[in-house]
Amino acid sequence: MKKYLVLFLIVFTKIDVTACDICGCGSGSYYFGLMPQFHKNFVGMRYRYSAFDSHLGLGYGGLFATQEVFRTTEIWGRFYPHRKVQMLAFLPYQFNSQKEKGGTKNLNGLGDAVITANYNVFNTLYDTTVFKHSFWIGGGMKLATGKHEYDESNMAQVANPNFQLGTGSNDFMLTANYTLRYRKFGVNTDLTYKINTQNAENYRFGNRLSGNLQGFYVKRIGSVGFMPNAGLYFENSATDLKNNYLVENTGGNLLAATLGMEVFFKSISMGINFQQPIAQNLANGQIKSQNRVLLHLTFLF
Repeated sequence: MKKYLVLFLIVFTKIDVTACDICGCGSGSYYFGLMPQFHKNFVGMRYRYSAFDSHLGLGYGGLFATQEVFRTTEIWGRFYPHRKVQMLAFLPYQFNSQKEKGGTKNLNGLGDAVITANYNVFNTLYDTTVFKHSFWIGGGMKLATGKHEYDESNMAQVANPNFQLGTGSNDFMLTANYTLRYRKFGVNTDLTYKINTQNAENYRFGNRLSGNLQGFYVKRIGSVGFMPNAGLYFENSATDLKNNYLVENTGGNLLAATLGMEVFFKSISMGINFQQPIAQNLANGQIKSQNRVLLHLTFLF
């Protein structure tokens, strides 16, 4: 049964993209999700989907209504250079589209890569005690590998700092993760704080705090392991800065309910995660986040 236990959950989700310079969710957006079999190396593919409705003026449903859709296909992997240290890497390819009355604009290309390192402070998951727990701390960097073009005078481009393929900045992340398990049931909680730096265009996205509380159940049927999971996800993004001045209608917070399923068979892991917003205040109410979906197919070794 232990070989099917998934107990390392790290979340990095970005709330900063828009139309009309309103900040919703886009470039630099990362959701790490449930990590398959925390003690093994892996490599795999993931697909992430998110959408945001933007309405500038006269409240929601007002002027200049647009919709931003972000689709990401990425390679991800994990490697243990030491039994208490894990390295994680993510290389995304973005498919962004912005729909408005004048038509649709698209941006496709390499996004911002991420690399992190995490240290296992303690781990009793393999002990014979009824209650078991594990605690990880770490950090990493988001690298400016994605293209960032923000030219307000060029009407052919999406003149929006948040809709770009990358943020144009190298940013830092701090993480902490704790898991408690009782027999087949468990609870996972984690916090992530992302510290953003200023890019070459003197734009700095607001720092972001995200947190997750998730319950799970481990079940094995024959040679296949299942782990249904559900919980809450919260994120808060500070106001952006341009030339050290606050940018209006940026930042905000969101609370979402999460529901997912992980399936394991031998060296293969598959999973799906669904997020439904239940409370949000993005860009002073002028951005509304829609449902988010994450899929993955991973090979363990």
